This record gives sequence, C-alpha cells and structure tokens, in this order.
Amino acid sequence: MKFSQSLAIITLLGGQANGFQSSPSVATIQSRSVLSLSASVTEGSVDTSLMQQQSPPSPPDMQAYSNGFKTVFDEVSCSLSTPTEGELPPDLMGTYYKSGPAMFSAGSLPPPKNSLVKPKQPPVPDGEDMSRMVLHPFDADGAVLAMTFHGQDAIETGDSDADEAADIVDTKGKVTTRFRYVRTNAFNNERKKGKKLYTGMESTRSNDSGGSVGNDLSLPFYRHHLLNGLNKLRKNTSNTRAVYFGKRLLTMWAGGLPYKLDSLALSTDGRSQLGGIIKKEESAMSSSAVIDSKRNRILFYGIDEGSSGSTLNIYEFNSKFQSIKDNDGAVQLELPGLALVYDFGVTENYCLFVQPQLKVNGMQYMLNKEPGKSATLESQSSLLHIVARPSNKDAGGMKTIEIPFDGMPEANLQIINAYENEDGTIILDAIRSTDNDGATKSNTQWPWASTLGDFQNMSSKKSLWRYEVNPKKGLVSKTCISQDQLYFGVINSDTSAQKHRYIYAAVGAMGESIAPPQGITKFDTDTGARESWFPESYEFCGEPMYAERRGDDSEDGGYILSTLFNGKDESSELVVLKANDVGAGPIARVPVGIAVPHGYHGCFASTDDANWTYEQIERRAKLADKMETRGSMWNEVKSDFSGLGLRFDDMEEYFGDLM
Repeated sequence: MKFSQSLAIITLLGGQANGFQSSPSVATIQSRSVLSLSASVTEGSVDTSLMQQQSPPSPPDMQAYSNGFKTVFDEVSCSLSTPTEGELPPDLMGTYYKSGPAMFSAGSLPPPKNSLVKPKQPPVPDGEDMSRMVLHPFDADGAVLAMTFHGQDAIETGDSDADEAADIVDTKGKVTTRFRYVRTNAFNNERKKGKKLYTGMESTRSNDSGGSVGNDLSLPFYRHHLLNGLNKLRKNTSNTRAVYFGKRLLTMWAGGLPYKLDSLALSTDGRSQLGGIIKKEESAMSSSAVIDSKRNRILFYGIDEGSSGSTLNIYEFNSKFQSIKDNDGAVQLELPGLALVYDFGVTENYCLFVQPQLKVNGMQYMLNKEPGKSATLESQSSLLHIVARPSNKDAGGMKTIEIPFDGMPEANLQIINAYENEDGTIILDAIRSTDNDGATKSNTQWPWASTLGDFQNMSSKKSLWRYEVNPKKGLVSKTCISQDQLYFGVINSDTSAQKHRYIYAAVGAMGESIAPPQGITKFDTDTGARESWFPESYEFCGEPMYAERRGDDSEDGGYILSTLFNGKDESSELVVLKANDVGAGPIARVPVGIAVPHGYHGCFASTDDANWTYEQIERRAKLADKMETRGSMWNEVKSDFSGLGLRFDDMEEYFGDLM
C-alpha cells in the first residue's frame, strides 16, 4: 500500500467556529433538574438573555461514586420492571444494551453445581481477599445489561406461539430486564479456580509512565498486554462495547475477538470470527464498531501490533451481517510503528484512524512486552490516517496527515461521528483526553476513587473537539467546542457517518475541573446552544444513548436513555429523557433491580427484530439457565469445520438467512 504523509497547518483557536465559541467568556450555568441553556453565539458575543441563572450543581459525592465499583454477585435472568417515577412513552420500543466491567474480585460467580472442576475458595466480598482484586476497573470481567421496552401495546404473537402465549403477561409501559456476565474463556477459567489467574497488566497498572492518560480510571490508554495472540498475559474481558446489528449481539474488547451473545437471554455463544472473515482465532480486534446509517452497513477493524510496524485490517458487512462483495469486505494495510488505536470514524467513503506516536523501548518490548514499560506517548503530532473503505473503488488507499500539535498528543480519542461535506472536507467530532498535570501516582487499591483527589489523580482531562480535514490539501484544523469534563459522546444513530447536528454526552458536575461522569448534556453544533441536567450529588449517569421515537424522523425527536447509579442506596435505574428537552430531566425512572457498576458503551436496537415479548425473553432465559446448569454451553465447543475454519458460533453468521 502506498503511504503518503502531508504536513498540517496549525490554526489558532479562538473566536467562533461551526457555531461554537472555542473559549467561552461566560460560563454555562447548570442546575440539577431544570433547563440550563448556554448562550447562543453570534459573532463571538454572548446573548445572556438566553441564559437562565440557576445554582450550579453540588460537587460529586465521591464515596457514593466509589460504590459503583463493586462486584455483581447475582445475575438477572429475566425480570419485569415498572417505572417508579413517571411513565414510559408508548412510542419507545426496542432493546437497550450496555456493556461494562462488573467482577472486580476474580472468580466471584461459582460454576454450575455439576462442574467437573470446583473452586477451592468460595466468593468473598470485594476487598476481603486483595489477591483476587483487579488493579484497575478496566481489567474486570465484563457483563451486559439488556432492557426491552414493550411500549403501551402488547406485541401480538403468531399462531405457532398460541399455546405458549395463553397467559400473556401485561407488559404495557414496562421493561424486561436481563443482566449476565460474558462467559469468556478467561472468566470460565477463573470461575472454576475461584482466584485471579491473569496478571499480565498489573505491572503496567502500577506504572505511571503513561501519565494520567495511560491508566485513566474511566477508560485507559493501556488496554491490553502487547504479547500478540491467545495467551495468559492478554485477558479478553469483553467488557467495553455491546453492539446489535443484523440480528446479532456482540460484546467487544480491544485486543481480542468479540464474543457473540444470545440477543434475548444474553447467554454466551462463544468467540466470533465474524462468519470466518477473521481467519485466525488469535487475531486482535478493536472494541469499536461503526454503523453506516445510509447504507445500513457495519464496519469493524483490528490491528496486529508490532514495535516497528503494525497491520490494520478493516471489515465491512451488509445489513444481513454478511461480508460485502466489494474486495470480499476486507482491506489490509500497514501502519507505521506501534499503533495503539482504539476508535475510528467512518464517512461515506473513508475510515479515519488517529494514531498517537509512541516511543518504544526495544529492550523492554523484546523481554516482556508490558505496555507501561515498552511504550510511552511522544510529545508530538499524532497521525490521521484516511483509508478508503472496502466498498470504495480505491479500497485500502491511505493518506496520512499530521494533526496540529498544541502541546498534547491525540491519544485515547473517543470519536463521536465523522462525515464528508460536499466540498470534500471531512468533519470529525471527538472527546479528547489530555494528560492531567496535577496527577500524582495512580491508585491501584480498590475502590480507587473514594475521594475527589484520588479520582483526579487517576483521570485525564477530557474535552470536546471538532477536527476539519482537507484531504486534497493535506491540512487539518481543530477547534475546542467545550473544555468541560465530558465522557461518552453520542449522536442519533440515524446520522452515523452522515452530517449530525446534536451531540449528547455525560458530563462532570464541576465544569472544566476533572470530575466523574454525572449529568447529561446536549450540544447543538449549528447554533452553539447547550442544555444539561444533573441528578443528585450521589447519583451518576453513564453513557447517554439515543433511542428513536416511533414515527418521528427528526434528529432530536426521540429519547435519551442512561443508566443511573445511586451510590447512596447502591441501586441502579434507567432514566429516560426527551432528547429535545434534556434540561427538563427524566420523564421516567425504571429500576434495574441490582446495582450495575459504572460501565462503558452500549446501543439501542429499535428494529422490529429487537422487539421481543416478555414470554419470548423468559423462555429463552430459562433455556439458557438450563443449558448452563447442564454444562452445554456453546463456547465450550472447540470443533472446527474442515475447509472453512469455522467454529459453531460462526455458523449462523456465515450462512446468514439459511439457518
């Protein structure tokens, strides 16, 4: 592949850009449960008549926040939940999924009673046996929360289900909840032994060479051991992202294959090679997937990392989760140096990757490949790789542009969305993590952040940025949209890979100061307007997720869903807000039934194939429980299919609608 590199120009930040004032002169004033609208920006001035003067939110209760890092000892097989406040809108139908770490004390879910291998140590409360505790939340085993919204009308079942549906449960205005661990190979191994077996990242977690970005508490830059392949040093926790597309549910983690789950019961089918397009089981995949909303396609990527060069693989699938015909749905190309890239953007024609430049210690890389000892971030420009998608006639062609350097590299970038303008320029919006100069030594002791100082020591500064790329001229400019501490930026998925107007994100309660994600905020990229809602000081929201409103095609006519952790009561709810009135706060609160730890990324499946009845979910959940009790889990099957290189868990993906 041809590798070309162009030098970017550095544009000065300031004034107005794309509807935003890059350095606001008047702070946005926010309140807990009332609308707080930032000033609209006109020619760099602030119209304070649009700003409601309200008291700012209180500082976060950090003891309550730290309670969100406790192991979940009891799963939820299938439970019907009713809102405790408000009512669910009748036009909210579909299934919400969210992934995140949930087992901080290894081996805390005993194996089935008939398991041939029994743990010598029973589960113990977190903190009682420190040898079982992970040193960073990201290293904990992953679990998935699923909540299916039934709307106001019960879904009619077909004639074939008539007997089973004789006693239909009333689900009007209710939600069916499930919560299960992903049965990864590592999870099963530690479950049977009742102790921690994977310690490959512990040296890195105790090493501060990566600054506050390297072991960032919310989502670290160092995510996996650098020894490639299937090995005891690289533990695939499958805890970072849940993706539903083409009737398939996957959970993802950077550094290993995704796991395929049953969409209804959340039982684990096993590692997935995406229908055989990934040829080797030891291949490394990213924890990111992007849907092209216009073509109804999904794209993934994986990087085989090396100290002097890395191999990038991009995969593109159609609406039936089959590889597209163009170039067999895959392209492969080489990236310079050690490429630790955890997210990407997709436009109509391209995939975008931001690669921070690393200094590799050759001796440490050869001896142990521990990321904290082997690689450190360089204080220089990061590289933007613009790669033609597999569906592009120039598939695999790449142009590389240096991003203007402002003293901090673009590392651990969380890309919200990207799109192409008619003039060929590319817009990319992202949450950027930069090193926290005030941070001291990282805390590896559970529960990590019981004080604000502990949290700030382990956290990077996060802000919202817009990058404008001119591929023809090889130029990149960037503008800071907001310096407030932001997390988990999302858009209406119907605008994914297309031009968007609104961005939703979790936001800290202390403005530009580092604080944990707590409230929900909305940005209007056209006007610069902003509104936010904050819960109580002991309540913490996670990633906001846009859910469409049936019959409404507007960009903000739907709803925002978010898990909310109550650290005072140690309970969790799902809050529902109107996307066009975020500042008004939740219109409904639905109890989850357990305390769900602080998590990462999820999705909302609004398609008809994700609108299951309570009876359908309950039957599947009972079957999943029965199969596990009998030890008949699909992910224990190791058979390969001669000539195809497929596992059982790939059969449905490979043969598509024939099954």
